[in-house]
Amino acid sequence: MECARWVRSAMLALTCAALYGVSVPYQAGFFGVSIEASLAHLHIGFMFAVAVLYRDRLPLLAVTLAALIVWLIAVGVRRHAPLIDLMGLGWSVVMYAALRSGARWLRSGKDPDWRFGVADMPRFVLFGMVALPLLLTLTNWVFSRWLDPHASMATMSSDAVQVLFAEFFGVLIIGLPMIVLGTRGRGRWPDVAWWREALPWRLLGVGVLLPMVALQLAARAGFDVDALLQVLLNNRLLVTAALIWATLRAGLRWGMPLLVLVEFFFATALARHAGTSANLTDLAGLLRIAIECMMLELLVLLLLMYSREREAALRRHERASLVEPLTGLSNVAALRRRCEVDGLPPLGFLLLDRVEKISTGLGLRAQAELPRWVATQLADLADTYHIGTGQMVLVPSAPQEDLAAQWEYVLQRLHESEFVWMDRRLRLLPYLGVAGAEMHEETLDARMLRASDAAIEARQRGEMRLQRAGMLAGVAPQVDRQRALQLSSTVLSRIRAGEIELHFQPFEPLSSRVAHESVSGEILCRLRDEQGELMLPGQFLGELQADRRMAELDLAVVRQLDRWLREHRPRLPLLGRLSINIGGQSLASRMFAQELLALLDRFALSPRQLCFEVTETAAITHAEESAALFAGLHERGCQISIDDFGVGFQSFERLKQIPVDVIKIDGSFVRDMTRSPRDLAMVRATVMVARAFKAETVAEYVEDAETAQALRELQVDWGQGYHFALPRPLDDVLLRR
Repeated sequence: MECARWVRSAMLALTCAALYGVSVPYQAGFFGVSIEASLAHLHIGFMFAVAVLYRDRLPLLAVTLAALIVWLIAVGVRRHAPLIDLMGLGWSVVMYAALRSGARWLRSGKDPDWRFGVADMPRFVLFGMVALPLLLTLTNWVFSRWLDPHASMATMSSDAVQVLFAEFFGVLIIGLPMIVLGTRGRGRWPDVAWWREALPWRLLGVGVLLPMVALQLAARAGFDVDALLQVLLNNRLLVTAALIWATLRAGLRWGMPLLVLVEFFFATALARHAGTSANLTDLAGLLRIAIECMMLELLVLLLLMYSREREAALRRHERASLVEPLTGLSNVAALRRRCEVDGLPPLGFLLLDRVEKISTGLGLRAQAELPRWVATQLADLADTYHIGTGQMVLVPSAPQEDLAAQWEYVLQRLHESEFVWMDRRLRLLPYLGVAGAEMHEETLDARMLRASDAAIEARQRGEMRLQRAGMLAGVAPQVDRQRALQLSSTVLSRIRAGEIELHFQPFEPLSSRVAHESVSGEILCRLRDEQGELMLPGQFLGELQADRRMAELDLAVVRQLDRWLREHRPRLPLLGRLSINIGGQSLASRMFAQELLALLDRFALSPRQLCFEVTETAAITHAEESAALFAGLHERGCQISIDDFGVGFQSFERLKQIPVDVIKIDGSFVRDMTRSPRDLAMVRATVMVARAFKAETVAEYVEDAETAQALRELQVDWGQGYHFALPRPLDDVLLRR
C-alpha cells in the first residue's frame, strides 16, 4: 500500500505538470498594457481538487512540487536568477498552505465518506472562486513588486488581472467538476484497480484533451475556429440547456467530462474575444461573461446534484421502508418485495410468548434486541422478517425436500438457546406454525394467515412442537377472532357511551345482628349487543380482561349508579348497603383509585352505604398497590368485602394486611353444604374467620330453604341466591317497592 501511495502521488504530479502546459492563449490588453497570457491555469484547479479529495498530504506536496519545477523550467528558458527561484519557492509555499487550509475548511465536520453536495456549494464558491484567486493574485503582486520595484502601475495591474482570471477559470473548469466526480465516484466500483481511480481519466481526456485536438484539427481543416467559438459563446444558454439534458441522462461519470468540455470551449472562445479588450469597459464585459460561465456551471451542477440527491433520498427511503426501525430487521414490505421477485415460498410464523414481560422487566432496549438475537440464532436456517412484538415470519433456506427437518431445527435451536441481557438469562417460549404450498394461487397474506393461525393454536394448546397449517386453517380461527374483536369493540363503545344497565340482587338478612328494615344487595352490570340482546358478564368480562379495560367498566358502573341515585332521590331512604364489584386490574391502577375516590367525594349516596367487593386473590395479589385505595375508602366510611373467600386458599397472615369489613363465602361451598361435610366445614371455618376479623358474612348461591336454614344455624349474617331473589333491573327492584 505504501508503494501504491507513492506511485499514485507521482501520477498526480505528472498530470499536474502536463496541465501546466495546457494553455488557453490570448492577448491580454488591460490598462493599455498588452501581454501574452493564458486565460485558464488548469493546473491550479487540479491542485485544489487534489487537496480536497486526498486527506493525505503527500499528493498535494507532489503536485505542488511538480508545478514549481515546471514553472522554474519555463522561466529558466528566458532567464535565470536566484530571486526568481526564491519567488517560485515562496509562491509554492503560499499555494500549498492556501490549498491545504481551504481544503480542510471545505471538509470540516465531514466524515471520510463525505460526498460533495448542494450544501457545500457556498463554501466552494467563497474559497475556490473568490478567496483563492484573490489570494494568489495578491501574492503574485507582492512578489512581482519585490522583483521589479520600478514596474509601472499599469503593468502590475494588467498582470494581476490576467492572473485573477487565469486562477478563476482554472478552478472553474477543472476543480469543481473533479471534486464532484471524485467524492461521488470513489469506492463505488471495487473491482476497478486503484490506479484507475487515482486520476479522473475520462474527465481529463474528454474535457481537456478532446477539445484541444478538435481545435487543432479544425484549424488545419480550414475552418474559421474563431467564428465557431463565437457562435458557441453567443449561444451559451442553449448549449447549457443541452448540457443539462445530457448530464441528467448520462449521469456523473459522463456528465462531468461533458461539463469540462463545454467550459473549456467557453474559456477558449472567451480568450479569442478577450484579445480585443483594451479598456476598462471591455474588462467589465469580460468579467460579466466570466461570471455567466460560472453561474451556468453552477446551475448544471446544482440541478444534477439536486437530481442525484433526490434519487439517493428516494433510495434511502425505500431501503428504510423495508426495515423495521426499532430492531433493524427486514419487515413484511421486504418480504413482499422478495415474493414479487422469487415467488411465494413456504413460510413459518414464529410466535414468542412473554415478550411483554421482557419489555416490562428489562426495558425497550432488551425488547428490541430480542428479535435481532433470534435472527442471529436462525441465520443459517431461515431468513427472518419482523412483523410485530414477538412475531416473526421465517423463510427457510433449505430446499423443499428438507423443509420438515429445517423447521424442527428452528424450534430445537430456540429451545436450547438462552437470551442473555445484562447478565440475566431468559429462555423463550417459541410457538411455530408453518404453511407450505398446499393451496394453489395463494396470496402472501393468506399464507401468513394460515401459518399465524397454526402458531396461535399451538400457543393456546401449550404445545411447543411444530404446528402445520391445514388446507382450511385460518377460516374458523379467523372468524372467531373477528367475533371477539367485534365483541370487544361493542363492549367498549357501550361502556364509554354510558350505556350500562344496572341490575340488583338483594341480600336476605339471616341473623339478628344485621338490619332488616332497608334493602341491601349487590349491584350487577349488564350490556346490550348490536342486536339489542342482553349480555351477561360471562359473555364480555373475558374480553375486557384480555384488553385490560376492567378499570373502565368498574368506573362506568359507579358513575351509572350515581346518575340513577340522583334521578331517584325519593327512593334513597329505602336503601341499606350497596355492594359494588372491583376487579384486580382496577386495584392495580393508580388512575382508577384517584378517579374512584374523586367520584365518592361527590356521590349521591352516603359512602357509608357503599361496600366494594374484591376477590380474595386480587386483594392479596395487589395488596401493596391497593393500600392507598383501601385507606381512602375507609377514610370516607366505605366498607370492603372479600369475595369468593376460601377459593384461593391464601395465607391468613397476608389477609390480615387488608381492612376487611365483609367476607363473602364462595358459592361453591354454599351450594352443596347440606350434602357435603367438607363444604359445611369450610363454611363453618369461614364464619369463624369472619368473627375473628369482626367482619360480617354473606353466603352466595343460596338455592333452597334447607341451605338457608343451615346458614342461619351457623349464624351467617346475609344470604344471596335464587332462593331469595333473582337478579333484576334496578328499576324493577327499587321503584316498585
